[in-house]
Amino acid sequence: MDVPVMHARAGPLHSSRREAFWSRSDLHSHPTTSQCSMDHHLATNGSSVELRPTQYLERKAHRNCDAKRKAALIVLNCPIKGPLHLERLYNHASFCICADGGANRLHDLLTSQYEPSDWMKALRSLPPDLIHGDLDSLHDTVRQRYEQIGVEVSQDGDQYSTDFGKCIKKVVERLPDVRDVLVLGSIGGRVDQGIGLLHELYREQVHRHPDVRFWLFSEASVSTLLSPGTTTISTPLESGLITPNIGILPLYGPAVLTTKGLEWDVEDWESEMGGQVSTSNHIVAERIIVTTDKEVLFTVERAGAAEG
Repeated sequence: MDVPVMHARAGPLHSSRREAFWSRSDLHSHPTTSQCSMDHHLATNGSSVELRPTQYLERKAHRNCDAKRKAALIVLNCPIKGPLHLERLYNHASFCICADGGANRLHDLLTSQYEPSDWMKALRSLPPDLIHGDLDSLHDTVRQRYEQIGVEVSQDGDQYSTDFGKCIKKVVERLPDVRDVLVLGSIGGRVDQGIGLLHELYREQVHRHPDVRFWLFSEASVSTLLSPGTTTISTPLESGLITPNIGILPLYGPAVLTTKGLEWDVEDWESEMGGQVSTSNHIVAERIIVTTDKEVLFTVERAGAAEG
């Protein structure tokens, strides 16, 4: 692995697709070829976990509320690109909740697929089980329409929690055996809101609900936290659901990483914001293995994300 001169890239400087992988401030600690071997995994106090990011992107004909692994879908107040992605998440979820203005987004997407006079049919095609939040963003017409088709609307006026946090409380209350929370949201709008969402994912999974797996489905990616220990991630590129592009980001503090199955694998590699950061790496195996001593954000690009 060549040591870059300027942009801290892995590999030859003429390879433009490698430009973003080694994003760092200290060029002299670039891992050598021997350091990138996978003969040794760093030791952590964590456990071994297996994940499949594509499971909720797969087509499912009907909503199954009796799935063994209970999942809930939270629709945040963010643009929804298209109905296909939404429908797949919805059909995999046993419980669907709109966070306040998320109901506006769902309403607008569904009604755009039908004639204006068929708004009731449109909303009944993918009805949420609950609309919840402080309701300062929910449009009156949207609320009236959803209530007319029997959707429950509830309010929580707590100003010390976000609508996302309020909805998680409702999910746990309504679905006590929930194991996965699918979050349809965005990190491509306001920077403060995007960072705030990543903060809340960490807080909910690490501190409040460690037995629940949170999945963020944003504009172009699927993201989840990897806990300390070793995580095996199924990455079936042949499914056509994901691309090879991934990132492993130490957003929550410095981490030491070891990987296997990536184009640029590392061993006992120190990563931190302002230092070495792994972005724009590439999947080269059907399963990748990541070992870390600190929570990191794993993200993989959805295939066909531009079409929703």
